[in-house]
Order: sequence, then C-alpha cells, then structure tokens
Amino acid sequence: MPTTKTVEPLTDPADLEALRQSLETKRRELLSLYAHDVRVGQESNDESADDSVDRANNSFNRELMFSLSDAERQMLILVEEAIDRMAKDEYGHCTHCGRQIGLARLKAVPWARYCIDCQESEERGILER
Repeated sequence: MPTTKTVEPLTDPADLEALRQSLETKRRELLSLYAHDVRVGQESNDESADDSVDRANNSFNRELMFSLSDAERQMLILVEEAIDRMAKDEYGHCTHCGRQIGLARLKAVPWARYCIDCQESEERGILER
C-alpha cells in the first residue's frame, strides 16, 4: 500500500551533479576494491601451504575474497545502472512504479532504483516483477 508522503523532487541541477559525482566516486571505489579482492584471492596459493590446515585456511580466505568480490560486483551493477539512468534522463524515478524517488533518499542511497514503498515491498519479498 503506497504512502501519501510527499517527497522532495530532484529539480536542482547542482543536486543532480552532486549525485553524479557521488556515483562516480562509489564506482571508482568499488572497482578498486574488486581488483584488490581478486588479486588477493589469486595470490592465495595452496602450493605454499605445508599441511592440510594451512591449505584449508588458504581456501577459506580465497573463497572469502571471491565472495566479497561478488558483493562488490552486485553493488557496482547498481551504481552503473544509476549512472545509465542519469544518461537516459530517467534517474530519480522508481524503476518499478515510476514515482519520483525523494531527494533525501537519493542523497542517502544515490544508486536507489526503487521509491520507499517499492523498496519496502522488495525487502519483504512481495514486489511484483
């Protein structure tokens, strides 16, 4: 059930530029973290381990690095989708219902693709695709 709360629209070009810069900064940060995680995961080598405990620890650390990379990859996808929506002049509108996403929400989560109502439905697992 949608709320009737009024949201402050994204109308100021300076706000849009600040959000664009925030997204670009987050994108660079994620790319750097991803590259680091992959490098560390690849450098973790079982051959240098002397016993099965060392090999198990190396394997665990490698899996952890790759799982972190996956989470970073997912976040990067959201950031790049937001940048793409900016380029298409679709940024600031819910990708599900089309309503405007409030400026406060965009400042907090610049890669937000859903309005608050749709995000809450997504988190409850009831957002219809």
